[in-house]
Amino acid sequence: MDEKAAVTAASGLFRGRSAVIGCVLIGVAVFASFLIADFPYGETLTSILAPYQLKLTYQAQRISPPIGAELTDVTLFSTAGPDDQTLLQSPAVTLAPTLAALLLGRRGIRVSADLYGGTVQVTLYQHADNVDLNFTLDSLKLAESEPLKQIGAVFDGNLSGSGTAHMNGPRIPDASGMMAVAGDNLAISIVRGFPAIHLGTLTGNLELEQGAIKLTDIIVHGPDLDLKGSGTIQLGDNPDDSTIDATFYLVPTQNGRDHFGFFLRLLPHPPGPDAPYTLQGDLRAPSIS
Repeated sequence: MDEKAAVTAASGLFRGRSAVIGCVLIGVAVFASFLIADFPYGETLTSILAPYQLKLTYQAQRISPPIGAELTDVTLFSTAGPDDQTLLQSPAVTLAPTLAALLLGRRGIRVSADLYGGTVQVTLYQHADNVDLNFTLDSLKLAESEPLKQIGAVFDGNLSGSGTAHMNGPRIPDASGMMAVAGDNLAISIVRGFPAIHLGTLTGNLELEQGAIKLTDIIVHGPDLDLKGSGTIQLGDNPDDSTIDATFYLVPTQNGRDHFGFFLRLLPHPPGPDAPYTLQGDLRAPSIS
């Protein structure tokens, strides 16, 4: 066989192998598309949440390219009491299986939800009776938060953060986790009719362990005040039974004194960088000393 014939034969062999490889790849892609389309997204997430006395409902499910599904009009309920209690509502939640879920059949799912004008992304992994999760919060608008509205004060601004959690069961004491938070353009109106207190930016760390949230390195810097604090929130079985024990330092700016000087005069002593306050008692109505 001369050199030209050899080249022609090699070229034909290469094209033949390329065609086979192409067909295999197309077949794998088609198989994967059917596998992904048939993945029980809503059922998987519901089964992961059920042992923790949580229930998920949604209006409809549709495919969300390139992989995953989108649930619309989603509501997360707590089933711990005699009546289901609404915890969160989202107009759209996108779900996608983790790689281990697709290839190995392990329970794992990625969740991305529109919430309070921002987004929440969570990856859940289930191991036997335990669930591990990683999460990020991006620009949640506090003014749209229903739980905060129930406190009585009016909050404004954006909150972001990221963290991890480990859940052994439905009880808070069986869970652990940590989170770094950051806020911007924060403001709070304590009493209707009075000017809002402009807090500006917020950074801090939260750690959940044995039913208590430890607050560390809480720093607020804004037009009206500077604040530094730390402490512990002891969570009750009923949220109304939660308590707080914290210490903080408050340094108002001149702008802050002009805005809420009336409230400063109600404090146990004048604020300052060397004059700490203690916040203790019922979380909904603690005492200051």
